[in-house]
Amino acid sequence: MMDYRSKALVALLLPFLAAAAGCFGPLAKRLADKETYPIIAEKERAALGKSSPFTIEPTTGTLTRRVLEKAGTSADMLSTSGLKVTMADVLELAIDNSRDYQTRKENLYLSALSLTDARHEFSPIFSGSVSARATRRPSGATGIERFGEVVSDVAVTKLFATGARITVGLTNDFLRVYSSPESHSATGTLAASLVQPLLQGAGPLVTLENLTQAERNVIYAVRTFARYQKNFIVDRVSDYYRLLQAYDEIENEYQSYQRLVVNRQRAEALQREERLAAFEVDQAHQDEISAKNRWINARTTYALLLDQFKLNLGLPIELNIQPDMSELERLRKLYENGLIELAVPLEAAQGLALTNRLDLLTARESVVDVGRRMGIAENALLPALDLTLNASLPSEGNDQSLNFSWDDRTYGGRLDLELPLDRKSERNDYRRAVIDFEQGVREADQLRNQILVEVRDSYNTVDKTRQNYDIQLASLKLAEKRVDNVQLLLDVGREGVSIRDQLDAESSLRDARNSLTQVLVTYTIARLQFYKSIESLEIDEKGMWNENPKHAKL
Repeated sequence: MMDYRSKALVALLLPFLAAAAGCFGPLAKRLADKETYPIIAEKERAALGKSSPFTIEPTTGTLTRRVLEKAGTSADMLSTSGLKVTMADVLELAIDNSRDYQTRKENLYLSALSLTDARHEFSPIFSGSVSARATRRPSGATGIERFGEVVSDVAVTKLFATGARITVGLTNDFLRVYSSPESHSATGTLAASLVQPLLQGAGPLVTLENLTQAERNVIYAVRTFARYQKNFIVDRVSDYYRLLQAYDEIENEYQSYQRLVVNRQRAEALQREERLAAFEVDQAHQDEISAKNRWINARTTYALLLDQFKLNLGLPIELNIQPDMSELERLRKLYENGLIELAVPLEAAQGLALTNRLDLLTARESVVDVGRRMGIAENALLPALDLTLNASLPSEGNDQSLNFSWDDRTYGGRLDLELPLDRKSERNDYRRAVIDFEQGVREADQLRNQILVEVRDSYNTVDKTRQNYDIQLASLKLAEKRVDNVQLLLDVGREGVSIRDQLDAESSLRDARNSLTQVLVTYTIARLQFYKSIESLEIDEKGMWNENPKHAKL
């Protein structure tokens, strides 16, 4: 049992030991980040030609805090009032708060973190241990023997690209016999060994495979994240514009409903003057009811889109925010003279996509990886033949553990051969690698064709909506003119003009306004999809985009 001094010492040491243990976690985290973030920057420069600020630390930005503070909450799903958020606000909020975006960043970090393990395998790896023991045992007929022993061992191991592994170690053994105070000894041994595969497992192809693949995996992860960023931003932009379109449809449906209310009231007045039949008043009333129903349905659709929009941003669903309709007005003003053609012709766009698409580059290079693994599987069919060399120097005497005796050195070597009598598993691994290679070639070719379809589809969508916009613009002008003319003719009692003509004109006007907004939004989204498909869409750290066809390289 411990005496009170020992207990007091333990009581004093425990808090310090616990505090020291608590520091190891944060220290390990800082050291991992210090090594991993430069790797990500290095691979970004290699894969993308530039590096961007990157961190996986979750933060609540100033904008997010302001929105959460000022927006408030609302339980009314059909509300069309709330804190206005611009497109720039939305993209920054999405990057700060999206759970999926955070997960994707962490996946990139983990890929770079795995590379630190692979690189470490080829660094000098130090190891050491200290073992202490105390023993009491009977000695002879009546004697008691007590002794203590401390054994320490330090070693360093280095792996080389050839597959050779060298280990150098120093062992010290100190023995003290307490029953004989003068009896003690201190011995040491310096030893070295080298193991070099000569057939199976020999050479850089096999030895460096984990490191090579880990280096390439980070490149792939950087490309994957860059593609994800572009898809993420385009999706959020699409969500925002579709929300603006839905909001605009509410306005159009409401204005149509209000005009139909006025039309019904005019029809009732004309009926009282016996200028309209009762069934025509009923038609006006029925269209008014239908318009109100469309307005209510538009509000419901908008509410559902808004909830999904907030979910995609990673914001609380009950947060009371609304899109800024000035963004739609900005689009209308930008294209008031008509929608513009794409800056890249279709043939050049296809060439850009096949040259620059990050996912296609990864697919092609993955085929090279599989080919390399096929060579490794073929190497595994060889017999295992290993050369081992070892040498050791003992200490000169019992009390000179660090003075080594060259005369007492020992060294030697051996060859170990494992005959390839059973290689079925290795044979099957090789056959799998061959099949994987062939599948990889087909998958890369399939992706190539899918990319061409994506480019052609987005190009044609832009071209079609650009032409449709002029048609819809002309249709809107005609619809507005038609409403005015029919109303005027109906007011003056022109023969042959009925309330149905007025209702049809009003329906055409509403549809024309909704269609014009839809075409404008579809065109804007299709442009982004097109430049994303040819890898010519640049995204900054706040999510803002730049269509950059001039700097895309064929």
